Amino acid sequence: MRKLELHTITFIEALENFTIRLQTQGASQFQVYNKPNSVKEFLHYLEQNDITSLNQINQKEVSEYFEYLKNRPLQTKDGTMSTAYLLKHREAVLRFIEFVMSQQNEIGHGQSGIQIRIDNTEKQPKEILLEDEVEILFNACDSSLLGIRDKAVLSLLYGCGLRRKEALELEISEIDLNKGRIHIDKSKTKHARDVPMSNRVQQNIEEYLFNVRNMMLDSTSNLTKVLITERGTEMSNSTLAKVMERLSEKVNIGKAVTCHLLRHSIATHLHRNMTIEDVAKFLGHTSLDSTMIYTHLKSEYYG
Repeated sequence: MRKLELHTITFIEALENFTIRLQTQGASQFQVYNKPNSVKEFLHYLEQNDITSLNQINQKEVSEYFEYLKNRPLQTKDGTMSTAYLLKHREAVLRFIEFVMSQQNEIGHGQSGIQIRIDNTEKQPKEILLEDEVEILFNACDSSLLGIRDKAVLSLLYGCGLRRKEALELEISEIDLNKGRIHIDKSKTKHARDVPMSNRVQQNIEEYLFNVRNMMLDSTSNLTKVLITERGTEMSNSTLAKVMERLSEKVNIGKAVTCHLLRHSIATHLHRNMTIEDVAKFLGHTSLDSTMIYTHLKSEYYG
């Protein structure tokens, strides 16, 4: 996008103060850079529509702006803004509006009264595994080498809520058995995080690492990825998909077991006893918009 310039002094000052607030709150460099950029685009739009006062920001102006964003053609390729972009933009604008309003009144997260609806139904999960179905899945892994390996796979995808790519790229050095946590360095959001392991999850992973993985590897191998195949090679996307397919067929619970389903399931289960902010931290989400689907799923499955 071409470089945008703001001309309204109050807009410029508010944007600078918002950036400082993000920094003092300990926001990541990614958020400190991207959120103000999204807000700047919003403020530039307001200027172009002869709105030069923060007090003029209301539901009507915000709704019209996001309708404009949804239909604005992309500059570098065909099509319009992706849902992911709109959701990140929504998060930035809402937090900015709350910041502006908090300068005059005490308001909290989500209390601005502004609603921004983004249709994300196509990406929302429709189902999860219930706890007893997860138990059936783990119990389907027998005591063979592959069974123990597959139980470790489930422990990473469900027990730790890792994304498919995070599990595949996980290095042995990133598992800290002494502290009972996994360090995710290669994250989709480019932000590292530490994921705690429950006792059961840690036991499953330890059994695989100490009793199985070395037996699958050639004695001369220097492979450092955690997940490997029975031939001692690095596990690929297709191999992981086959593991999920095999387990689905084995348990026959009427649901196709996938990496995404396991991640959605643990997030929903955790949200029964954890705040949505803590679930977002566990999953590695940089925006609560990505996590709010689990509030819907929790309500649908558990009331």
